Amino acid sequence: MEVMNPKVLNAFDALAPLCEVSARLCRAAGAGDLDAPLKLGAICTRIGLPQARAADIERALVAGQTAGVFVKVTELIWRVGDTLLASQLAPLLDGAQLYLKRVHQDEDVVEVVLTKPPAPSQVAQRLERMISGSWQLRDTKELLPAIAESASISFTIMTPYLDEVGAAIVLNLFQQAKVTERYLILRATPEGEPPPALGDIRPELSRLGVSVLNFRLDRPEGGGNETFHAKVVLADNMSAYVGSSNMHKWSFEYSLELGLYVRGRAATRIARILAAVRSTASPML
Repeated sequence: MEVMNPKVLNAFDALAPLCEVSARLCRAAGAGDLDAPLKLGAICTRIGLPQARAADIERALVAGQTAGVFVKVTELIWRVGDTLLASQLAPLLDGAQLYLKRVHQDEDVVEVVLTKPPAPSQVAQRLERMISGSWQLRDTKELLPAIAESASISFTIMTPYLDEVGAAIVLNLFQQAKVTERYLILRATPEGEPPPALGDIRPELSRLGVSVLNFRLDRPEGGGNETFHAKVVLADNMSAYVGSSNMHKWSFEYSLELGLYVRGRAATRIARILAAVRSTASPML
């Protein structure tokens, strides 16, 4: 096997972590499109990226400068340092980008999950006017059923707040989870009573074999009680939603809610925490 030029390898190592942008830069540099010293804004235009990506382009230029591919002329102006090296790097960086998009998977996969406020929402309108809009964001209302359907062994919902709207959603999620172990972790009122909305779905939850648990523990030695504010939906030990969305009307119909969908080792760690909670909690009477 032919050994690659160390100079090319070193430059590849510097630029590969930013291959989405650096591949375009090197392709344009190798083609002579960046021959004259240019400002960042002009470079954005020449490589076909929006001005909003100027910071990403600058990071790639700085990385390329360490390998001699690009040279910083002034604070805002850059030029190509080695056209031949850039042309050699372009197909390698294209391949790295293709691999990341189509083959590679991180041990921990994390996606951002969003519930938009109802229209007309100023923040939702502003988000959609931004370059990427919301296309890379998962919708909470679509994600939670997908998590439930993905479960094969156990399915857990942990929520401190539950009303009639949330109760219907909770019941629907448990109905979609075709598993043998189902857990609903709630917290009783300060008076020790279950959330009133639980009564509406309790018979059906019992039919499905859902264990309803109360995690509000007395602390006689220290006063007060031990409870939780976390919101989690967990499938097996493999995938989980963790975020701000409660199981009530305000979270699903009015508020901006933000969370993360995680798969892999992070979800396994979340599952361990919930296992400790389940072993500590008591049945919701």
